[in-house]
Amino acid sequence: MKNEFIVGEKVYLRPVELDDLELFCRCANHPDARYSFFIAFPSNRVRQEEFIRSLYKEKELIFFTIVIKESDIPIGHTAFHRIDWVSRVATYGIIIGDSRYWGKGYGSEVTQLMVKYGFETLGLNRIQLHVWKDNIAGIKAYERAGFKQEGLLRQAMFHEGHFCDFYIMSILREEYFKK
Repeated sequence: MKNEFIVGEKVYLRPVELDDLELFCRCANHPDARYSFFIAFPSNRVRQEEFIRSLYKEKELIFFTIVIKESDIPIGHTAFHRIDWVSRVATYGIIIGDSRYWGKGYGSEVTQLMVKYGFETLGLNRIQLHVWKDNIAGIKAYERAGFKQEGLLRQAMFHEGHFCDFYIMSILREEYFKK
C-alpha cells in the first residue's frame, strides 16, 4: 500500500497523485465508463493534469484514488463534492473506470468506507447523491450502505439520444448511527 488514507478489506483510498494521470484518462475515455457515467467529451493528459493540480485548492472537495489492496492497482476515484461545512452536507460520487473491476464488491466497499469517513471523521449530517435510474447495481450498492431514495430528477440528462431520469438518494447521520 502506498500513502493509504482509508483502508478497507479489498481496497484502500489514497490522495490523488500526478501519477494517476493515466487512470484519470482511462476513467474519462473508456467506452464502458463513458456510457455509464454520461461522459460526452474526450479527455487527455493535459486536461487531467490541470484537474489534478486543482483538486487540493478547493475546500468543498475531498477526492481519493481507489486502489485494490492485493495488487496495488488503482481502479477509480471517489469524492465528496460541494461540501457545505456549515450545513454539514456533501454530495458523494464514485467512478470505477474499467468494467473489468465492476461487480466485484469494490464500489460497495468504497461507498461504505466513504459514508463512515463522512459521518465519523468529517462530522457530516447528510450525504447525498444522484444516480441514473437504470444503474441498478449502483442503486443496490448505495442501499446496502444505508442510502434511501428520496426523489426523482426527471429527464435530468441527455444520453444516447434520449433524456434520462435520476434518483436523488441520501443517508443521514442519525440513520448511519442507528445501524
